[in-house]
Amino acid sequence: MSLKEQICQALQHTVEQLLADVQPAKMPQVQLTRPKVREHGDYAVNIAMPLAGLLQQNPRQVATSILEKTTFPDAVLKTDIAGPGFINITLKQGGEADMLLHILAQGSTYGCVETDKAKSVCLEFVSANPTGPMHVGHGRGAVVGDALANLLSARGYAVHKEYYINDAGSQIAVLANSVWLRMQELQGISIRLPESAYPGEYIIDIARTILAKSSFEYFSTLDEDNCLQEIGLLAVAANMAMIEQDLKVIGITFDQYFSEKTLHASGKVDQLIEKLENDGLIYTGTLPPPKGKEISDYQAVEQQLFRTTAFGDDVDRPLRKQDGTATYFAADIAYHHDKSQRGFQYLIDIWGADHGGYVTRVQSSMKALTGLAEQPEVLLIQMVNLTRNGQPFKMSKRAGTFVALSDVVEEVGKDAVRFNFMTRRIESQFDFDLEDAKAKSSENPVYYVQYAHARICAVLNKAKSEGVEIVDVDQVDTSLLSSEEAQDLIKILLAYPDMLDTAANRREPYRIATFTMQLAATLHRFYHKNRVLGVENELMQARILLLKATSQVLKNALSLLGVNAPEKM
Repeated sequence: MSLKEQICQALQHTVEQLLADVQPAKMPQVQLTRPKVREHGDYAVNIAMPLAGLLQQNPRQVATSILEKTTFPDAVLKTDIAGPGFINITLKQGGEADMLLHILAQGSTYGCVETDKAKSVCLEFVSANPTGPMHVGHGRGAVVGDALANLLSARGYAVHKEYYINDAGSQIAVLANSVWLRMQELQGISIRLPESAYPGEYIIDIARTILAKSSFEYFSTLDEDNCLQEIGLLAVAANMAMIEQDLKVIGITFDQYFSEKTLHASGKVDQLIEKLENDGLIYTGTLPPPKGKEISDYQAVEQQLFRTTAFGDDVDRPLRKQDGTATYFAADIAYHHDKSQRGFQYLIDIWGADHGGYVTRVQSSMKALTGLAEQPEVLLIQMVNLTRNGQPFKMSKRAGTFVALSDVVEEVGKDAVRFNFMTRRIESQFDFDLEDAKAKSSENPVYYVQYAHARICAVLNKAKSEGVEIVDVDQVDTSLLSSEEAQDLIKILLAYPDMLDTAANRREPYRIATFTMQLAATLHRFYHKNRVLGVENELMQARILLLKATSQVLKNALSLLGVNAPEKM
């Protein structure tokens, strides 16, 4: 148990004693915070305020009673009451430094939560259409999703990573036709590409791949529908292989690739519509014109409509097209219902910000089907603006209309891509400059953080080369870590588990990257003002211990981000 937890436990015990005769419906919980002003101590707590009303006393009286009745750990030097009833707690010199031993003992599991009752999560992310390479926008969602998966796993969730393949729709027909035209072109046949065709050299690559396995004559003997259907299957497979490779390059794998086509083939989409009909949630009606569009000749058509407005949506939604086939929306809710039927306690989806208008209709549908509100949880990722030296980056010839993620990774490296994508809230658009991402300076966040880890390794290697005998951690006098910079470093190391808890609860893995930058800055300040080697041995051993603990926490945090912690730069 950390010193902070010991102090919390001692105060909580006192709170429960003071309220023994009151028996409130909900017991107030002690929460320690770090004061913004160093002179106010190491911790502060405002528990006296919520207790004041329950005990019918003023907060300062309650705070006085709390301090009189609480037995604090020996590491607490003094306590005092400030303002209307805040309790400030000051520790003895080096009071928290013993926790460094705890960090090193836990190693790679420091900050993690182990439980036998893991909360199951289906985390769906990327899910890019299987019609082309991944672009940088997909890459941001991929990195955020993978980091969130690592974060939730570290905090006791059982995470299942899933990619939904939209392989049943008009875009697949367009893909098949685009590839078929290129296959003809490779045979010397003159073609004319329609505006709807997918551009880019990757389509030609797919055409070559297909022709390497099957002759052009074979496809020529098929009728048009069967020809395009077979080419569509082969093109989707080729694209998914390309996407999987793009993901592998940035260190991302999935537990499952779920095909939309299987929902239709298994009858699950039709079964879902039948269930909704039986539940009285479908009726035949008409819809008003789309909002925001003026359509002078709009004619309302009778359709099968799902009563999503009864569950929070702004308009009821059609489940079948005029030809009787299921809408994309029908397949989508069938997919989410399937995830729920598989027993996951939480469903989390990561979508592009342009899908924001789709959230309410899916959540309304799931509420109708399961009774659960705000499921799935949807995180919306803003777009990435790619620049070079501040200027917009030109489109990729290979991809045709966008910059392929693989091109960016090849130029700046996996670590730069992953870390930089995590330095902003997902609600913010991100300007990613290729030259800045390659810079070996403190202006480049990934370089700055990785250099902090490499700097520690350099000091430890130098100590070894100079014959310094590093003693066992339990023989180190941690009270010698009394400098302001050492104390600041210890505080941020001890804040790591709480940061992970907040990040997991709020689904905000960007907090990990922010933490590593703060930790790196704190480490660099310590290094510049506190000599490690060449000082008195006991002090040197204490400072080496602090560096080793810092190295461990940096490595743990970077690991969650999927970024390396290099020993040399």
